[in-house]
Amino acid sequence: MKGEEALAYIAAKRPAIAAALASLEAERGGELAWVPGEGAEGISRIAEFCLRGKMIRGCLVILGAEAAGDAVDGERLPRLAAAMELFQAGLLAHDDIMDRDSTRRGAPTVHARYAAESLAAGSMDYAHVGEALGICLGDLCYFEAFGILARALEGEACAAKISALCAGILSEVAVAQMADVRWGASDREIGEAEILAMYRSKTARYTFSLPLAAGALAAGAKALVGPLVSLGEELGILFQLRDDELGLFGDEAATGKPRGSDLREGKKTLFRSRLLAAASASESRALAALFGGARTPSEAELAYIERLARELGVADSIRELSEAAQSRARAILGGLGLPPRALAVLDSLVDYVTARDR
Repeated sequence: MKGEEALAYIAAKRPAIAAALASLEAERGGELAWVPGEGAEGISRIAEFCLRGKMIRGCLVILGAEAAGDAVDGERLPRLAAAMELFQAGLLAHDDIMDRDSTRRGAPTVHARYAAESLAAGSMDYAHVGEALGICLGDLCYFEAFGILARALEGEACAAKISALCAGILSEVAVAQMADVRWGASDREIGEAEILAMYRSKTARYTFSLPLAAGALAAGAKALVGPLVSLGEELGILFQLRDDELGLFGDEAATGKPRGSDLREGKKTLFRSRLLAAASASESRALAALFGGARTPSEAELAYIERLARELGVADSIRELSEAAQSRARAILGGLGLPPRALAVLDSLVDYVTARDR
């Protein structure tokens, strides 16, 4: 399997991040227990949700520090890593509401679980209650993430820079998500340059650039921040291109998300843009009925899209775009002069994000 070294690294670092999340649950759950019925329970839900994830972003914080020659020392880096996982959890909780998804990580989404509990309790407006509580829990993730950042970096010179970096890049995610929602509701076709800019802002910089740069800053390596941000953008393009493919044709049991949900929401992906551009007039009409419809396409319809993409050369063109991003990522890596272990893991990460199945 491609990316084995990166996967082994993630597996090795994950327990320290899980321990930091367990500490958060113990400490903050107790401090918020005075809030009737919600305080401790909300923190517990957040920890459980995070623990079901791969924790790639958290592990990249530690890798960013190790790339700068810093070793994991006690709880500082794992707590900083846990903050990244909390940011991710909040974004996913809100994203699933906007995308109307009911499953995530192989289980009900945050708002779907709240809605089911509300229905069982006899609420007539259970769907709205589920979404409202999902929004609140996502907000709680953000607030707790900045809290854990402040505690982990208290008194350190890098604290303000890391907090500002987090706020800045997460703001980019928010406005990119707003654009994504507007695009999905619009008949306007979006150009490739805009789509790639979306990928960088919505996925690449917060998924890869932010944690790698935060780890480097925590290690005092300011000179590494710029190159790591650039590397993260290339990794993010690779990640999103693969994500688009998995969203359409991936194994739902592996991805934990329903196939075809991006089509239902009318997501303006690069795959969609190139497929529509290459399709004939009759094929375009058939595709238009599938992109942005009110339902998730059937397996037969997804098979039709996959066949058409292959026959029209779209799948090959996306593969070429991915290969170009891989080359740029490895060129950046080659000029960084990183410690051998960190270099090997990052090189393996290029393979992993390109070929992952979930």
